[in-house]
Amino acid sequence: MEILFFILLIISIFVESTFINLPLVFILLVVFCILKKSGYVFLSAFLAGILLDLTAVRFPGTSSIFFLLVLLMIMLYQRKYEINSYPFILVSSFVGTYMYLIIFNKHANLLQPFLCTILALVLYSVLQIREVRSNN
Repeated sequence: MEILFFILLIISIFVESTFINLPLVFILLVVFCILKKSGYVFLSAFLAGILLDLTAVRFPGTSSIFFLLVLLMIMLYQRKYEINSYPFILVSSFVGTYMYLIIFNKHANLLQPFLCTILALVLYSVLQIREVRSNN
């Protein structure tokens, strides 16, 4: 699963910095943070943010700080709520995407967070099914 994560992370960094104005790296990090709850997601968020900032010609580290803060908040909510659920994916991806677009793109409509939320739900479903099948 970690190899798949790193492959998807490299692809999403490339696609987000060149083609699409959607925070694909953010969505990928949120979904894997919720599924795995592991420390390598934080290190990956830091490195992916630096690479994304360099390829998108932004000040290095700004995306990393945003990614790490959001992932930290998700892990803090783990103690109070069940984060491994569809409603949590729905809310966290929508709110996080909207904040990301406001901070880094200086504009956001509701279509982009809605599309990212659908993408997050699909990615979460596929990875959850894949994980269940690999455990059996």
